[in-house]
Amino acid sequence: MTSGHGGGGGTAKARRGERAHLIRGALVLAIALAVVLAAILLFFRYFGTEESGPSLACTARLYSPYNPKNLEQCMTVCMVCSAGVKTTCSTSCMLKGAR
Repeated sequence: MTSGHGGGGGTAKARRGERAHLIRGALVLAIALAVVLAAILLFFRYFGTEESGPSLACTARLYSPYNPKNLEQCMTVCMVCSAGVKTTCSTSCMLKGAR
């Protein structure tokens, strides 16, 4: 008598467990994708090489033929247009290949 009730309940319980496992897996995947997307956006936000807005206008006012490989020009543009300090501007310019 009890075998009829136990067999059906076990199958439903197994289905619920399987469904919960799939939902957890989908949630973990969604969180992982969100973290990867956030990391990519932050990378481009902080390490992007394009200058824009006032920085380009400021650069043009300082040097009409601006050469970012020229350390002196790069340092001046960094400190004046980006309000940088000597140490960080030097590092930034060197990383961009200025000599």
